Amino acid sequence: MKPQWKTLSGSISKFNDLFYQLVEGLTDKRMQKAFKVVADEWNKIVTYHNEFDKLVEPIAPIDVKLPFPSTEFSETWKLYKDYLLEDHQKYMGSRRESIMLKRLKSLSEKNEKRAIEMLEYFIATGWKTMYKVTDRQITGDDPAKVEEPQQTEIIIDKKVSAI
Repeated sequence: MKPQWKTLSGSISKFNDLFYQLVEGLTDKRMQKAFKVVADEWNKIVTYHNEFDKLVEPIAPIDVKLPFPSTEFSETWKLYKDYLLEDHQKYMGSRRESIMLKRLKSLSEKNEKRAIEMLEYFIATGWKTMYKVTDRQITGDDPAKVEEPQQTEIIIDKKVSAI
């Protein structure tokens, strides 16, 4: 959503500049009155935009440093972030991204090849969280861990059914 918001914000800013250049060039009194009404409405839109902007990006992002310098890791990390957004609608803010990279480095025991394999494993198995993966899971000899949904019993007319 943030990239689209930035695109919209840029378009609004550009339109705002063009609009006021147009208004300054008007000399006909009737046109000036009509544009005053339009300008008042436009100013409301700009105010609403600025208020919403505070909600979309309330704090400035921090610089995120990748734990491994290679292009392969950088591309795999981007693929993983895109996967989270596409499959799980999870946007990763800069602070979360920084901590996840620190955790990945730790879980992979500071091994870049292992970190890449883990990211590929998470994508391939549909995981949205990180955990320490075994060699057998990466090679496919062990199945992926499965989170069992917690079952709750509901009594309906003295019948018990699991959800």
